[in-house]
Amino acid sequence: MKRKLLLICAGVMIAATTSQQAMAVTSSGTIGATLTLTNGCLINGSPTQNGINFGTLDFGTHPATFSTLTTQLTGASGGNTFTIQCTTASYTVAITGNTNSTAPGTVVGTPGTPARYLVNTANAAQGVAYSLYSDSGFNNIIANNAALPIASTAGGVNSYTLYGRITGGGNSVTVVPGTYTDTINVSVTY
Repeated sequence: MKRKLLLICAGVMIAATTSQQAMAVTSSGTIGATLTLTNGCLINGSPTQNGINFGTLDFGTHPATFSTLTTQLTGASGGNTFTIQCTTASYTVAITGNTNSTAPGTVVGTPGTPARYLVNTANAAQGVAYSLYSDSGFNNIIANNAALPIASTAGGVNSYTLYGRITGGGNSVTVVPGTYTDTINVSVTY
């Protein structure tokens, strides 16, 4: 009797376990994966969008008695250009301004339009006026927020350059010697 009861109980347990497994349900669905890409540009070969080094405009070291000084951009990647390649042809490169656009107390040189000043790092009341140009003949002055012309194109990469000139310089012993600096702001809009 005990054996019959034990067999009946074992049979019920097996049947219960089997019926639970037989009743298992699998639910399935999907996960949507998306990606939205916007226009982008490589500036000097880098996809960086902020804090970009476009290069340096170095007028060099000269006696304070100079008359006229000129220079060309030294690109961040070498040479005299910075390069841009974008996923769209509809982009513009512009000088958007500079840090020192207000004349300091004493200015040497002839201010251009727009006004740009190199300011003495030891005496902010001393400045040297300069202008930016898109050509080596210094005929095409660069206005703020106007598109910079492409200097050259090779393999779908556009190169840009700019030139600086100081006219009506010191030519006098009253010019304060020292290091004069400014920061030129550049934007690429695409």
